[in-house]
Amino acid sequence: MRTYSEAEVASIIERAVERQRAVEAGVGEAGLTLDEIERIGRESGIDPAHLRAAAAEVDDLGRTLPRQSGQTRTEVYVERWLDTPFALDGWEDAVAHLRMAFGAPMGAAFGETAGESVQQVGRSFEWSHTSSLGVRTRVVVSPRGDRTRLRITQLVGLSSPTVEGISYGGAIALLLATVAGGIGGEALGAASLGAVVGVVTFLIAWAIAAPLVAAADRRWRARKHADLSTLADDLTPLLHGSQARAAGPVEVEPSPRLDLDALADDLPEAGERDGVRRRIRG
Repeated sequence: MRTYSEAEVASIIERAVERQRAVEAGVGEAGLTLDEIERIGRESGIDPAHLRAAAAEVDDLGRTLPRQSGQTRTEVYVERWLDTPFALDGWEDAVAHLRMAFGAPMGAAFGETAGESVQQVGRSFEWSHTSSLGVRTRVVVSPRGDRTRLRITQLVGLSSPTVEGISYGGAIALLLATVAGGIGGEALGAASLGAVVGVVTFLIAWAIAAPLVAAADRRWRARKHADLSTLADDLTPLLHGSQARAAGPVEVEPSPRLDLDALADDLPEAGERDGVRRRIRG
């Protein structure tokens, strides 16, 4: 039996109320099944047939939320779903914006320039850029029926912040230990004592440097993630294409939010409204 997410439950309840209104006159806690939603609907006066039809509509619309983002061990990523078909002129405008934002050379819409690659892979269009420091940014725009998916990823490390903290912290500690061991050996007049100083310095420096490097890496990744979100917001209106922009401003719809009071107020009687609130919250 399929389990519906919080956003899907909201959409199902909202659609069912709308269908009930059309004949006569959303969101529960995550993890409600369709049977549970139907039981709530029956007890609240909503025809289960409308709930099943609304659930089918939610399934047909797809299960991907308009906005997604996060991090992996090596990358940060941002994803947007546009409720308009793919527009080639929008992609060309997006590439021009990306070249200005990253300082990539202006050139042909497709092909390769220094540090930049623009290509079509299947039905998807991809732009990638590698900075002089080796930070690789990849933008992929994919047609999905009458919708368009935008996904931006950026390589921010070779491993997790913890592992990189241990690795780079160890490198820093080794450098300090080498210097301290050399100085200590000369000062104490014995190479063996200098080695002891070096080992002690290494352990202390490593214990201090590793968490500091890991914390700095996490902050840097968070800034990169925020930059990608801003970039996605900048690209979204461009990707709608010139025709959609001429028709008026278009935005990515926000993720559905739970409004129990507004949902319950849609029902005709006060007693039924209270019942819905108790069942959904309970």
